[in-house]
Amino acid sequence: MLQSGEVFNWDTKTQGLILGAFYYGYITTQIVGGIIAQKIGGKLPLLLGVFCPAVLTLLTPICTSIGDFSAIFTIRLLEGVFEVCKEFDKCVAKAVLTRR
Repeated sequence: MLQSGEVFNWDTKTQGLILGAFYYGYITTQIVGGIIAQKIGGKLPLLLGVFCPAVLTLLTPICTSIGDFSAIFTIRLLEGVFEVCKEFDKCVAKAVLTRR
């Protein structure tokens, strides 16, 4: 388990990739997310968008201490993918309001 004050010897490139992983996941699912939201509605995607990133965030310290770079990168990437689910309900609301 991660001890208080433990330092990871990651160079700046590795740190940048880890921090950027969230945004890679978030940006790549924007268009697909809007299409899915229009087809299935907003309740389930909103639930996934709140629940999954919360669980993945709780797993982050564990994956960081026992895993390697690929483990933390994957966790952050998945957080970004599921975070976009929160935006699905806005897409559905806009689609419903603009239909005549």
